[in-house]
Amino acid sequence: MSTKSCLFANFFIFEYMIDNNFQLIEFGNLIRTLFHVFENRINEQDEEKIKVNSHQFAFLYSIKIKDVEVNQQDMANAMKKDKSVILRTIDVLEEKDLIRRVVDKNDRRKNHLMVTKTGMRVIERYSKIGEGILDKIHEGIDQKDLQVCYKVLDKLVINAKNL
Repeated sequence: MSTKSCLFANFFIFEYMIDNNFQLIEFGNLIRTLFHVFENRINEQDEEKIKVNSHQFAFLYSIKIKDVEVNQQDMANAMKKDKSVILRTIDVLEEKDLIRRVVDKNDRRKNHLMVTKTGMRVIERYSKIGEGILDKIHEGIDQKDLQVCYKVLDKLVINAKNL
């Protein structure tokens, strides 16, 4: 390869990296903006005295949607967090009466996590606010375009997990 070709190839690669890094930065900004808007709307609209942050809500919601009994290790794996972070989250949510620990009948060393009635009420309220935010975000976008967008996002998540 000639020096001229090599310089062109390096320039092309550099420009490609700048464009893609900019897109990655913009994508990251979009995600941060969505979380920021969601948390602001929660604070503005939520009538609950009990407040949870996005991490705590994700944790609570993850317990709710599981078909099987969930323990601390299951949550650490699902949320890709250290067990100590999960334990602190459990303690905070239990203190707020959003979850409770139930001793396993077969193994007293294990505790299963269950969402309380208060926790269910918080999930329902936050979910309703979240749906309203998504409806506004989706305004003016064709349903087919949204399906393509989410399909691409799903594929990006799969690819990222396979790194």
